[in-house]
Amino acid sequence: MLNRYFLLPLFFVFLLFAAVVSAAESDRGIFWQAEKAGRTVYLLGSVHLATADFYPLRPDIERAYADSDALVVEADIVAAESDMALQQQIMLQSLYQGDRSLRDDLSPAVYKQLQSWLQQRRLPEAMFIRQRPAIAMISISMVEMQAQGLDPRLGIDRHFLKKAKRDGKPIVELEGVLQQLRLLNSLENPSLLLQQTLEQLEDMQNFVPKMTSAWKRGDSESLYRLIIAESLQEHPEYRSLYDTLFFQRNRTMAEKIASGAPTYQSLFVIVGAGHLVGNESVIERLREQGYKVQQL
Repeated sequence: MLNRYFLLPLFFVFLLFAAVVSAAESDRGIFWQAEKAGRTVYLLGSVHLATADFYPLRPDIERAYADSDALVVEADIVAAESDMALQQQIMLQSLYQGDRSLRDDLSPAVYKQLQSWLQQRRLPEAMFIRQRPAIAMISISMVEMQAQGLDPRLGIDRHFLKKAKRDGKPIVELEGVLQQLRLLNSLENPSLLLQQTLEQLEDMQNFVPKMTSAWKRGDSESLYRLIIAESLQEHPEYRSLYDTLFFQRNRTMAEKIASGAPTYQSLFVIVGAGHLVGNESVIERLREQGYKVQQL
């Protein structure tokens, strides 16, 4: 069940469905420009699984990448796939040691939801029982998305990572795979993460077209409402989860982007699109630090 494609930035599970968008060069996407003291930061909201017809991307986006001095990503997943020492550490973070199992970290209700999903997909429980909740969440999402014909090899962040390595462009990580896994593993209530994922998958047919339309239009407000606001309104208990997965990370990301900007005249930043929407987004945090921002 574990393969190299689980090395995906954290946000991918919250925006998986937007990847079914049939993109064209005229699609706006979630794309911003921030300027301060003569330096420029481009910020692109990523989708981490896609289809071949997602490309070519809008020319303005490709041109911004070409004009930038460095690529900034949540995690360099391409490098991680070929780093055997890192892979070993990831496995240790991903699987239970000793007698503990996934059942021990989930509420009975959420574990029953998981069993129901496994039965629907005709997958053996044994494939998941040794996975920690974060990895189980990623595995579940990967199964569903690949069943829909989506391919992690076609994700936007991977597209630019491979391009940057060919071009010899510097790559800067905001977090890294291990840091993301450790964050997920440190959640006080891991049941919430898996519960949120399973519930989102159940609403896939309604969620897909709304997310697709919002991303294509570059509609940040609708995207925020779909990804974050509506979920928090329906499930106030998710607030601590979103604080950890979005809002606290947004502040840290913005600080790292701002501190890295003086090193380079221009940066091309790719993060999950949910980090670029709402009043606690990376965009708003950069505004607070004196950046002039506009959506392109």
